Amino acid sequence: MTAIRSVVDIFRGMERNTYDNAHNEDIHMNVCSLSSQQINDNIQSIIHENGVLDTQAFLVNENDACIEMETGTGKTLTYLQTAYELFRQYGLSKFIVLVPSVPIRQGVIDTFENFKEQLSDKYDIAPNVFVYDSSKISLLHDFITSDNLQIMVLTMASFNSENNILNQVDREDMFNNLPHLESLAQTHPIILMDEPQEGMDTENSKQWIAKLQPLFKLRYSATHAVKKNVLYQLTPAESYRLGLVKKLEVLTVSESNDEATLKLEISQVQSISTQVKVKLKLWKLNKSKGRFEFKESGLLKKDDNLADKSGNESYCDYTISRIYKSMTDRKWHVVFTNGSEIIEGSSSSNKEQVWALQLEWLIRRHFENRNRLRPQGIKNLSLIFIDRVANYMSPERPIIKQLFEQKYRQVYAEFNDGKQPADSDVLAAQGFYFAKTTQGEYTDKEDACRKNKEIFDEILHNKQRLLSFESPIEFIFSHSALGVGWDNPNVFGIATLNESYSDNKKRQEIGRGLRICVNQSGERVYDSAETPEEEQINQLTIVPNETYETFARSYQQEYEEQYGIGGNIPKPKHTHKGKRLNRVTFKLKKDETFMSIFRRFWNVVARKTTYRIHMDEEELIRRSIESLNEIRINDYTLEVQSMRITDIGNLNNAEYYGSQSYVGRAKFNPHDLVEEISEKTGLCYTSVLKIIAGINNQDQYIKNPPVFMEQAVFKIRQVQLDELVRCIEYTPTVNIYEFKFDDFSKDGCEDWIATPNHGVWDKSLYDSLYEKEFAKEADKITNTEVLCFLKFPSWYKIPTPIGNYEPDFGVVLHKRLLSSPNEDKEYYFVVEIKGTDDINDARALTPHEIGRIKCAVKHFKSLGIEAYYKAPIKEFDTFKAQANQTINNNGNI
Repeated sequence: MTAIRSVVDIFRGMERNTYDNAHNEDIHMNVCSLSSQQINDNIQSIIHENGVLDTQAFLVNENDACIEMETGTGKTLTYLQTAYELFRQYGLSKFIVLVPSVPIRQGVIDTFENFKEQLSDKYDIAPNVFVYDSSKISLLHDFITSDNLQIMVLTMASFNSENNILNQVDREDMFNNLPHLESLAQTHPIILMDEPQEGMDTENSKQWIAKLQPLFKLRYSATHAVKKNVLYQLTPAESYRLGLVKKLEVLTVSESNDEATLKLEISQVQSISTQVKVKLKLWKLNKSKGRFEFKESGLLKKDDNLADKSGNESYCDYTISRIYKSMTDRKWHVVFTNGSEIIEGSSSSNKEQVWALQLEWLIRRHFENRNRLRPQGIKNLSLIFIDRVANYMSPERPIIKQLFEQKYRQVYAEFNDGKQPADSDVLAAQGFYFAKTTQGEYTDKEDACRKNKEIFDEILHNKQRLLSFESPIEFIFSHSALGVGWDNPNVFGIATLNESYSDNKKRQEIGRGLRICVNQSGERVYDSAETPEEEQINQLTIVPNETYETFARSYQQEYEEQYGIGGNIPKPKHTHKGKRLNRVTFKLKKDETFMSIFRRFWNVVARKTTYRIHMDEEELIRRSIESLNEIRINDYTLEVQSMRITDIGNLNNAEYYGSQSYVGRAKFNPHDLVEEISEKTGLCYTSVLKIIAGINNQDQYIKNPPVFMEQAVFKIRQVQLDELVRCIEYTPTVNIYEFKFDDFSKDGCEDWIATPNHGVWDKSLYDSLYEKEFAKEADKITNTEVLCFLKFPSWYKIPTPIGNYEPDFGVVLHKRLLSSPNEDKEYYFVVEIKGTDDINDARALTPHEIGRIKCAVKHFKSLGIEAYYKAPIKEFDTFKAQANQTINNNGNI
């Protein structure tokens, strides 16, 4: 993943940490052999390679960098995996995950627990991952002394005061007679800052973080307030394209008379001679507080634009065309160029009416989703954020609660043939989470909301239960300040009934519902690329107040301006601020005859395809049964061994006397075979039951359930992959990869080889030594049968259900056949280079690589050139031999 590689490459060229260079007086630390200039050069290279615009890179000569990832795209797993990768490659072992709050802290631990097994399988590393707890100082000592991978999760509140245990100087459990924070600082940890904009860049926080003497700081967020060395950006457009987050529906509520969607009121009119000016109350941007406030404007006149005067882009269509006093109602009127008009003494917005409509549409969308998703085992939730608890909890007039119950009954009847819900059902459908003061009273204060551990625990502990059909709660009311705690994948609707707003906070609140949903088994449910829009499962509906509309407009405009419509990132303009990296230019061969040959080749391979999969469930079950029947588990044995002691003073000289093995019966923890296989393979319970019922070696399971489970899951996944490839069908489309080739340059490029003779460019890139050797041989002037070849550009991709496939080389050969002695013919080949010539070589190829190659065979078959796709190929000579055989057997295309 690019985000991980980008961080790892910061330390490119660094000497690996070992006991000899990273251990001192019982402290095992992070050390870096690179100079500040070398790190800075690496950072500039990474930023350039990732296409981050100069204006968005915020280059600084500091050991501090940003990774920008849209909410819901796996940020936590990304930085945890980054720690594994840095430990594996460089031996960097000390990491502190710095979090702003309890729910984010819990989310880090939950993510690690969910992916611990997969990370262990991939890296063969067993890290010590723990939450800092002042009552478990021994874990802190292990962190300081161990050379194993250590990841400690720490909140800012744990160490940002002299009174914290980490900073106390008179404790008996100090390490080397130093306060714990000073001991930690000697390890020079890499600090992974999760949502740093949540209080980590205040002057106080920066001072305390600096006391940890970090080797490097890495910032992870979708909405960085402070940006430094932006290495990587996973933009909303890219997240959408990759299907990593839900699609977004913004359902705007405006009044029926279609006046301004944002509040506008006439506050004061100044009429002097013929010049009339007006002061309006409107939503103004308070720059110092970073939020909008409903306040009075300065004096405005004809032709003034409200967006310019208020700093609020939502008013961009509001330019004053006329200010006048009506002879009919004797009131001042302000008319705008968009046709809207406001009258003195009236407001353009009735908040209770707007709230009622917001709730009505939220509930309507909820019931539409409910009817669509329940049959698929998915429970949908809707969130309603408010900023005044009294609007829901007041014993006198809980207006939002009353409006909700009124609209719930109305919409429920629409979806149930006029039937009204029972009062108890209306109450049961609601859940609420509001913070309390120490006196037990509900509060609106944001600081109290952030610090209220009880309410966060309640949200976190109930999060999984809310996903179950057993819980009747479907609508959750919460304080907008608690938005960061609601990271639930099955949120399909969000309404904000606030009386004030902040752009940044709203983006975070929208993020609460962006994650891909899960079913009753806890499995992610994705939409395929071919799913029609009206049938897509993962769609989040936002029912906004004014701020959401403001955000949606500016958000979309910002990214379209920055990355282009559709998320196509423009080529960056880049100026190096340090040592200039080596720039390599790849020049296209412009010879007319050569380019004609290349164009003919391209015409053959340029056609795009789509695929469909017609999975045969019964065949999958049959093959799974066959595969599982092959499982053989070694018996649990106990061995009795006798060693005769000949010298009590030297037991090493004991004499072997004999041994005997016994088959024992081990006690294992109980396993739900159906549940675990279903969860790990994605098969439904019915299919798993059929597989288990069909196998004839249940006795093997009894021998060792965990081992049997592991082998069963592996074998079923392999069958799934094989069936996926077997059942895929490709169809050519009318679309093609355009013939767009020209000179290009790459900075810091080292993996290239000169190809002046037969290469499409005078140099060829390569991704492995095998590719380098292939290009070298293909370009030899003695290989006269090669007319031209190229390393396929990265944008040439073949879609497969297990990831896009990018073939390596295209080669054009020419031969003179006996049947046509006076005519040379061209033959067009696509070649995949691997460390083997055998498609079934499991040591050289992963199952997914094999699967993608087999999919590519079907892609090229749909184009009519299956025989001319050669994969896998290890060496050029092997390719030539296979190509000659193909030419002899098949002739030309």
